[in-house]
Amino acid sequence: MSRRIKIFDQVGASEGRYMGGLYGEVLFGKGRHTVHFRDPFGKDCVRSEFDQVLYRGHNIVPIGGYQFAFDKLFNIGLDQETTLRVGDLNDEAPQMKIGINRGNYDSIYYNAETAIGVSESVPRDFEPILGVNISALNYVFGFMVGDGGAREDNTTVIAPDYKNRNLYHAIPFRMSNDGFAFPNGKYYGKSTSLRPSTDVEATTSYYVKKFDDPQPRIVHAWATDNGSGIDVVDDSVFASTSSLPIVSYVEINLSVDEGDCRGYFTTSQTTPRVNEFALVSGWYNPRVQTGASGNKIPVDDYECLRMFTHFTRPSIALADGDNIEAIYRLYAR
Repeated sequence: MSRRIKIFDQVGASEGRYMGGLYGEVLFGKGRHTVHFRDPFGKDCVRSEFDQVLYRGHNIVPIGGYQFAFDKLFNIGLDQETTLRVGDLNDEAPQMKIGINRGNYDSIYYNAETAIGVSESVPRDFEPILGVNISALNYVFGFMVGDGGAREDNTTVIAPDYKNRNLYHAIPFRMSNDGFAFPNGKYYGKSTSLRPSTDVEATTSYYVKKFDDPQPRIVHAWATDNGSGIDVVDDSVFASTSSLPIVSYVEINLSVDEGDCRGYFTTSQTTPRVNEFALVSGWYNPRVQTGASGNKIPVDDYECLRMFTHFTRPSIALADGDNIEAIYRLYAR
């Protein structure tokens, strides 16, 4: 006699408070600074705190974010072995058509991993290991912002929708004609407008910004609410008999600088405000192309761009010179 057994497992990390198992907390404040501590191997590590927290809210991981997490966990190719196709922000409408055009993707050809020799004296010749369905270099690397997360009164928040693949109204961080200094290696997700005439240079907008330093890091802490700060958990926890719950999260620093979004607000003549944020995943293409005149042109942008989380809040008005600092925490418990 045979029996059919069905097992239903879920990551119930949110303990009924938010949709799904992963959830995020976003803190806005003044005086963001790092706090140093030692990891189990004696390495100096940091986490972030604010001198003053001005606003705290929760996000969601939408359907495309969960699909991406499952892809990474189980080595499933993007939009393969699934009941639906999420698509990329690189695609045509209703997506954003930013970053590298899907027809020019290189990431689809990376289906193996390899290793290097230990040293010249101890060479190791590794054959590439096939079967990599999603690249390790396709990961959450930056974020987007928008002004569609609140009503015109600026205080009524529009809740994120689990079905959405994009922000309600994404706006570019930078534009090639905004007049602000442009740091290399910070802004991606390019979209170039059509030239109205041969005498007018096309405008390039950048919709994705990389995270601030220090880079994302994992924090485990005792879930205490004593107002005395975070009590970090180290590897002594495995021998602990404490019944206190533990929270685990990835902590990310991000910011909207005084030059961000200004070109868009000036060009559109709309009220300078930001009220929605999204973490974004993608695969960076480092290839250098040869132009028509033989010049070398770096691709320098991302493929497979996808919204991983969505957060909305009351509008933050942006006066000249204003900047926003945030600490983004993605919880698994």
